[in-house]
Amino acid sequence: MNREDKGRLVADLHQRMRQAKVAVLTRFMGLNVEKMAQLRRELHKAAVEYRIVKNTLLRLAIRGTDKELLREKIAGPIAVAWSDTDPVAPARVLARFAKDYPELQILVASSEGKVWGPAEIQAWVTLPGLEELRAKLLGLMPAPAASLVRLITTPSSRLAHLLKAKSQREGIL
Repeated sequence: MNREDKGRLVADLHQRMRQAKVAVLTRFMGLNVEKMAQLRRELHKAAVEYRIVKNTLLRLAIRGTDKELLREKIAGPIAVAWSDTDPVAPARVLARFAKDYPELQILVASSEGKVWGPAEIQAWVTLPGLEELRAKLLGLMPAPAASLVRLITTPSSRLAHLLKAKSQREGIL
């Protein structure tokens, strides 16, 4: 790759890192071509990009972005996964794949100017997905209205019960 191609690659990667919600560094040593292809397919389904990039080029690409905190963590053969839409998607797919293939190691992630270690990344995986959170929120929305209706109707229903009990006691009914 000549200098001009490297410059274009760094510019492209820099733009993508600026737009990415999260970037996750992984070590992939020991994964054969078939396993790497399978990993890339799973990541692609989740709208996650995954690239093996030379360390020097990656350091240049993250300069001036909120992912710049990863500079110290870039060492040895690594790959970077990122998503523009769902910040948890890369971690979820990578963790699921790492369970089956321990050769894949999740090293560190960066999101919103913070660095997250493997323990925090594992915690992300246990978070419910966006669709599940939306469903829970929609399920909770009618609850305040139902409580309000109950509060409004309680005094009148108590009055009705009181009148019914009084009428039964006096023998009116």
